[in-house]
Amino acid sequence: MQVLGIVGLDYCGSTVISNVLSGLPGTVNVGESHWIIDRGIGCKECGRKPCPIFTNRLLSRLRNEDIDSGMWWEIISKETGSELIISSDKLPKHYDRFGTPDFLLFVHKDPRANIYSWCKRKFSSSYESESIFSTEEINSGIEWWKKVTRDIVEWMEEQTCEIAVISLEDFARNPREMVRGISTWVASDFDPSTVEFWRRELHYIGGNHSVKRMNPDRHFFNRIDIDERWKEGISDTDSSRIMQSREINSLLERAKKTSQI
Repeated sequence: MQVLGIVGLDYCGSTVISNVLSGLPGTVNVGESHWIIDRGIGCKECGRKPCPIFTNRLLSRLRNEDIDSGMWWEIISKETGSELIISSDKLPKHYDRFGTPDFLLFVHKDPRANIYSWCKRKFSSSYESESIFSTEEINSGIEWWKKVTRDIVEWMEEQTCEIAVISLEDFARNPREMVRGISTWVASDFDPSTVEFWRRELHYIGGNHSVKRMNPDRHFFNRIDIDERWKEGISDTDSSRIMQSREINSLLERAKKTSQI
């Protein structure tokens, strides 16, 4: 049994990538598994219906298990019969609770896209009335991005497991080759059909949206796409400021240096 843990900020693309990788042979995608105990929820796609993967038995075992036992991933593997577990729990604090994965995949995307999505959630009332976020709001998003990224990078620098770093933009441009590389890295067979994840049955915990119940008007409906929605809410001045930030660029460079592939 092996675990590949996706690491990154909110809205980094972890839901898309974990659903793609769930198509590798002998693999289960647990998504944001910490929600099982932190929010008491089950499968995102099944909702209140019985789930063939996240059964009541599995959820009950995880909720009743002593986290300090270090059996989180082992229980999931045994209950699902999976040899490879894909987790998008993302933050170091969750992997510190459940056990550091055998492989860490740091996923990042254009910082403007992360900051835009965070601001849209944080300042939803102001965004409904204004088409562009204020500089003050963008500054709050920048500080959030820097803090979370710094925490992740410092944590990755201390890990001894295998680490890879990819951008969502590179993944979107050539998903088949990216999946081929990842499957080789984790010693799994490559199946090109994994890329079109929306065509198969999906089961996972958490995530910002349901793949099967997604509105067809969404920009990433049934496709893997580069997220450029930030152009709707970030001014040219703030956009340039983000991309020219020495601290943002330095943190991304530090993250890339942890990659071993």
